[in-house]
Amino acid sequence: MTEANFLKFTNQAGWSFSWTTVYFLFAMPLIAGAKQDHNETPLELSGYSLSESYQVDDDQPVNFESPILKQLLYRVRNTSPKSRARYSQFSQETTWRDMTSQTEDFRFWTFNRPALLTKIEKHAFKQDTSDDEIKGVYVCHCESVPHSTEDSTTPPQKLIVLSRTVPKALPVNTEINQPIRISGFLYSRALTAEGSRLVFITDRIQWYPQEKTDRISANQVELSKLGFDLGLIDSVRENNARPLMGQDAEAFFQMLAAMNRFAGTPETLFKESAEALSFSDIFSGSPEYFGDAVHLQGVIRSCSSVSIPHQDIQERLEISQYYQLMIFPDLGGAKIIIRGKDGSELDYQRFPITVCCTELPDGMTAQEVERKQCIIDGYFFRFWKYQSARTDLVESAGQLSPLVIAKQPVLVETGIDVLDRGLLFFVLGTMALVIFLISYFRFVDRNQKLPLENILENLPEKIDISGIDG
Repeated sequence: MTEANFLKFTNQAGWSFSWTTVYFLFAMPLIAGAKQDHNETPLELSGYSLSESYQVDDDQPVNFESPILKQLLYRVRNTSPKSRARYSQFSQETTWRDMTSQTEDFRFWTFNRPALLTKIEKHAFKQDTSDDEIKGVYVCHCESVPHSTEDSTTPPQKLIVLSRTVPKALPVNTEINQPIRISGFLYSRALTAEGSRLVFITDRIQWYPQEKTDRISANQVELSKLGFDLGLIDSVRENNARPLMGQDAEAFFQMLAAMNRFAGTPETLFKESAEALSFSDIFSGSPEYFGDAVHLQGVIRSCSSVSIPHQDIQERLEISQYYQLMIFPDLGGAKIIIRGKDGSELDYQRFPITVCCTELPDGMTAQEVERKQCIIDGYFFRFWKYQSARTDLVESAGQLSPLVIAKQPVLVETGIDVLDRGLLFFVLGTMALVIFLISYFRFVDRNQKLPLENILENLPEKIDISGIDG
């Protein structure tokens, strides 16, 4: 093409050339740099990069054998509540509508959202080996719950939550209606026979039952309403009779936080106090008793304040300290015999109960509540083991003690306290009577001195209170 022809061509196609040039010069670099400019920080917890997130296809059936899906299950298992809470802050303003319409923009982000669990199905991986720790996944069918004002105008969306574990108290392959919370990664928008579904990947679902069932007591429901994830009881049960450790630390601090949120008095803690466990119930060993209500009475042997050093617990659960009490209940002369796995035995006429509470009676210090009789209304956490002088003496693995978490100990008067106070009132009353008589007869002495002298001569020299037990 000659120069003249070229100029003629460009003049004829001037508008087309100009707008096309603008488009390629400006629009294309923006498209090419879109992934680069995207903030990758919200994806960091997943372990995947932005470019890798585009390897997941939307609007396709869920591929359970996908290496990315399986890797995310391992990844989310190794995350902590602290890290998930931190990264979920990036998605606080994201609505359900945003996730559905722009799934690719929020893929692998961490979300912490309430939902309604309607059914659980179990899926086993086909290509697992003996070395694979995760051999399957629970497919949890859920419905979204409004997270923001904008969400409230959006109809509930059907969700699929792939979870490594689910609470053992929940049935599988049964229609249910249970409030839960999702804490994990947004994976994809999948196509199912019933339509499009957002898919999330979590390590476990958080469970907050609101109604009593055959496996959930009314008092456990009250604990759930105070913000305790009842699904954590599974980890508590697995660590029973062991020292306190990180595996059930979340359950321990969540139960403390739940007690801290309770606004009533300790006496009004339980909805159905008749269902509260007794001291003997705890020792029956029933696996259903973990996380259930307990009613105990005993003498406070020691009390100490414990500071919580974890900044995450202080901010997320809003507790910074608690009180640890060692209580000895009245066994009525009975003995408790603890048998070890090696056949050794330890018998107790006084058996220690550990109580962790969030506050003490108004105006009292830790030292002032010691040696006081008290009533404990709280929740049985589990048995825990610690070193004591007695177990060290017999070379035992440790002292076993029930661990109870409560709001506050309620101090009660013992028979001795009542007797001492009654004796004090009697003495004060007698002294007041004597003073009154002396004052009265001195007053009338002006006119009847001789009768007064006779009365004074007949008054006893002292008040005998030796017949009152001290």
